[in-house]
Amino acid sequence: MSETTHQIRSVHLGNERAIWIRRPPRDASHLVVVLDAELYRERVGARALFDELEGRGEIASAWVVFVSMHSFEARRKECPCHPAFARFMGEELLPWLERLHPELAGPDLGRVLVGLSYTGLAAAFVARELPGKFGRVIAQSGSFWWNDCWLASRFGELTQPLPTAFYLDVGDRETTTNVRHVDVVQVVSQIEGVDRFEAALRATGHQVVRVDFEGGHDFVAWQQSLPGALRWALPPAR
Repeated sequence: MSETTHQIRSVHLGNERAIWIRRPPRDASHLVVVLDAELYRERVGARALFDELEGRGEIASAWVVFVSMHSFEARRKECPCHPAFARFMGEELLPWLERLHPELAGPDLGRVLVGLSYTGLAAAFVARELPGKFGRVIAQSGSFWWNDCWLASRFGELTQPLPTAFYLDVGDRETTTNVRHVDVVQVVSQIEGVDRFEAALRATGHQVVRVDFEGGHDFVAWQQSLPGALRWALPPAR
């Protein structure tokens, strides 16, 4: 599929990052924004998965936008529920995409936001901060343990559900606790973090799909679970 590479500078984040835009082979009514571009492209093999699933008619045709993490240092700062990152997404990235490709501004466009681990947490946070901007969120092994499951508490404060459905997955071996991640400590396991976030979503009336896979916190597992998540987010027209 045709793909173009761009650079976008963010005032909110104070840095510049690469954006890869995969144009669909035919008219599409979906936009998929994939965070952690380098990890999804180089370690998960997401580009090939999109091509294979779309080629076999297993998912609807979609624009796919891969958003660079900029750097691992920036990732550690921007992904754990960072308000400036949500502003970057809503006030800079999406308007920039719509100026570049006006067809992405359509009111009927289905937007999907995808992330893994820390960016799975970021994707859910962006959905909370930008209600209605993304109709579906895929969080693969999302780091919902962060700050004593703070984001689950934020969703628990809602009096009605956001217009967003969530796909959460986690591996049966993601049981480690009390782990230091450079400058933060993960007190609870990845599984418990996902459990608590799922409970908050269900309690506030959100649509949730939960998948527990065999495996750990690793790229092989996410590569195997991503196709199912994409089939859920991008069901082909019948």
